[in-house]
Amino acid sequence: MVPLGYNPPDQALSAEPMVPWVEAAMMRVIGSDFLFWTGLHIARDRMIATVVATPPAIVAAAGPSEQARVNAMLDAVLPVSARAAGLRADTAAGKAMTPVDLSRVTAPTLIVSARDDGYGTYASAEYMAGKIAGARFLGFETGATHGSAITTK
Repeated sequence: MVPLGYNPPDQALSAEPMVPWVEAAMMRVIGSDFLFWTGLHIARDRMIATVVATPPAIVAAAGPSEQARVNAMLDAVLPVSARAAGLRADTAAGKAMTPVDLSRVTAPTLIVSARDDGYGTYASAEYMAGKIAGARFLGFETGATHGSAITTK
């Protein structure tokens, strides 16, 4: 799950937005099972960075079971064409986020994010946790499994 939410304009982004040509290429890849499969086989590190939004070096430094989990997750995306509409909708929704009244949330809430998340969820996750009464935020410098929490609220 990705804690994607509104990021106020006065709050710094936690990741650079995807450049337009990279986003266009990604949208093309997610519409084609062949292109996605090819990417997994010839540009796996790029797929890890883009699809899993994790620095490939973090995965490379992880233990065998974590590497296997990431690889299984990537392989399970196929057939990506069956998910393309939803992935495109998620991308569009992420660009069109507007503020909502999070003070109305009454369920126990835990929001977790890492600063090196390629989707840039850290800043919005921290913002949401500050707006939901009683929410707990766990922020990590890195998503690596050996990372320790740097921020808790």
